[in-house]
Amino acid sequence: MQTPSENTDVKMDTLDEPSAHLIEENVALPEDTFSSHLSYVLYEIAHCKPIMFMIIIIVSLISLIVLFHDNDGCTVILVMSLIVASMALMVVAAFTFGKAITEQEFMIKLLVEVIARKPAGKEWGTVAYNMNQYLFMKRLWYTPYYFYSGKKCHEFFTTLIKEVNSGSHSDSSSNSAEDTQSPVSAGKTSNGLNNFYSIRSDPILMAYVLKATQIEKEAQSEYWRKQYPDADLP
Repeated sequence: MQTPSENTDVKMDTLDEPSAHLIEENVALPEDTFSSHLSYVLYEIAHCKPIMFMIIIIVSLISLIVLFHDNDGCTVILVMSLIVASMALMVVAAFTFGKAITEQEFMIKLLVEVIARKPAGKEWGTVAYNMNQYLFMKRLWYTPYYFYSGKKCHEFFTTLIKEVNSGSHSDSSSNSAEDTQSPVSAGKTSNGLNNFYSIRSDPILMAYVLKATQIEKEAQSEYWRKQYPDADLP
């Protein structure tokens, strides 16, 4: 049972947090901020220090090649350096933008956002905005624009749930063959991901996953019932 002071604290916390429709009015997502997806990508690249560092090296090498194009020996060395730098740039870009953020507190934050806000439709924009701010404040991303839109955030959440659930199902179905598995194959999830993770071994996190999954399904069902009130949707 909560004490009067605890009840007061809960009420104050609730009052301090703006409601979803008020947040939505001030939500600034990349799809609303940038004129195109290309301009968004260029902005992200410009604020990623490792990528900008590699670009500066490549531009410098190109300038040196133009400057010393009459010197064959120097040109060969510079061209080889340019090739290596270009390959390094691709690796850095793939590592930076191709790898999903899987920091545990970030995933907990996302699950709790879904549980608390019961998002559907445009409400995912609010969740995306809050997650973008969280990632930026925690220095897990270079800009406050990780999720391009609410749709992208919803897709990330759906992928997270699928990976965790598919891992759970594969774990339970393979218990009988556990003794014959190699340590390497036993440690992998679908798609070779090792990291949807410690979630399955953490009962609290799994409880969040199950709760968020249930609430998201209910929110989606309610959303479509409101969109089509005469359709008698289940």
